[in-house]
Amino acid sequence: MSASRLGLRVRVPAEQPAETVDVLFDGHRVWSTKLPPHRRSLFGRRLSWPDSLRPYLRGRTTLTVRRSADDAVLATGDVRFGGGDRDTRVSVTDTQGRWLAMNKWNRLGPVLEGSENGVRDRLLANGRRLADLMESWGYPIYMVGGSLLGAMRNGGMLPHDDDIDFAFLSEARTDLEAGQVSYDLQRKLADAGFTAIVLSLAQLQVTFFTDDGETDHYIDIFTGYHTEDGLYNQPFALRGELPRETLVPVSTMRIDGVDLPAPASPEAWLEFAYGPSWRVPDPSFVFVSPRSTRRRFDNHFGVFNRQRVYWEKHYEKYSTRPEGPAGGERQVDQFLSLLPENAFVVDLGSGDGRLTERIAAAGHDVLGLDYSYEALRLAGQTRPENVEYRFCNFNDRHMLLRLTLELIAKGRQPYFFAHHLLHEMPELGRADLFQTLLHGSLDAQTFCFATVATDRPLRDPQDPETWALSVAKLRSETRRFKLGIHTIESSEQPTSIGDRQFLTTLIWR
Repeated sequence: MSASRLGLRVRVPAEQPAETVDVLFDGHRVWSTKLPPHRRSLFGRRLSWPDSLRPYLRGRTTLTVRRSADDAVLATGDVRFGGGDRDTRVSVTDTQGRWLAMNKWNRLGPVLEGSENGVRDRLLANGRRLADLMESWGYPIYMVGGSLLGAMRNGGMLPHDDDIDFAFLSEARTDLEAGQVSYDLQRKLADAGFTAIVLSLAQLQVTFFTDDGETDHYIDIFTGYHTEDGLYNQPFALRGELPRETLVPVSTMRIDGVDLPAPASPEAWLEFAYGPSWRVPDPSFVFVSPRSTRRRFDNHFGVFNRQRVYWEKHYEKYSTRPEGPAGGERQVDQFLSLLPENAFVVDLGSGDGRLTERIAAAGHDVLGLDYSYEALRLAGQTRPENVEYRFCNFNDRHMLLRLTLELIAKGRQPYFFAHHLLHEMPELGRADLFQTLLHGSLDAQTFCFATVATDRPLRDPQDPETWALSVAKLRSETRRFKLGIHTIESSEQPTSIGDRQFLTTLIWR
């Protein structure tokens, strides 16, 4: 075996099949992938490291490649990657010291395997509490996904999993009815004190936090329903033949000592979702839904979670708010020069709050809105009395409408500040922001002060900081909702990926 920062080569017998293997650093699994088929080569079979893993490849480690199905070791040895001290050990960990691994969404994240902070026990306890509550409300809830898979295979959570997946069978017969059912559930959960994030009109994510405000774990709840054609639907990924009697009445399964609800026939759901080979362990498995299924669900239910994981990971790296300038201080001062005294300001995409509190220091009341809980955690560490921070998903029109009505009811006309926000949003999210919040809240005197990257995009679909929004497109999108733009300046500004061209503008009604 040999390894570099580019990839890994493993020499195994030619008869070794192309099956799933785990890659471990110092005994911690960091990646599972398919072993390439045998080719005539003196150098063995080559695996290229995932891009998100490469930045951690500095220093020494004992590298092990094992077969996922039975943990048989195929190769092991000590390796050293460049860029670190000779005695530094490779550490694929977050700011909380949790080991990270490539998950089912092909991203690095904390998993249950190797966790020693009790998150598994808290996750299961909250899963039981949530199931009890939903059962008392009359929802036939059952485990699905990796949670059900682990319960069936070994009576425990899958080591490479990081959450609990629940679904419930509703009486909905259309996509519209299913969305209404999910929203009713979201309101009930919120009234019961849970943080239930709307990921789509048919999927909720109940999030739990540590005492310090960091995200500890979460539980997904999917809305299941049979349409008039008899097909079972479980957005975002599953649609096909699965009879009602295989789901309800629900059964009970013990998972790591905790009883949780399961479908009437767990085997039927697992074959429906994973195929007939669901019993064979495959940590590298990724859902691949038919294009028609994804288009149907995306068009009917939307996707309200775009880029949120990116920003959660971005801010999760910091245990305390970064010190020093945040970038954008000059734009804040320009904005302040246009405000009347004692204004009410809404900071759209407030991030870690450094710019928000610069506005507040000038004597204005500020509401900072962001859809990253990790950003809100950092911002709340030094919150002044005239600042309020709040979660708000600008991709969720329903949430924006509630916010607009609340601002109108306050009786104070808001001014909006949007630094490096509009070009980092998907187009549908911008449309909702323009149509609902800005068109509904601005008057003849107020405005939204925005700083927008307008140069040629370096666009990485996974990294919104590389996106751009041309002046022509911004003008076209705002005009569509009876909004106008007034250019203050166009200038080059430094960013984390180099100098870029930005437009500073006022958006007015």
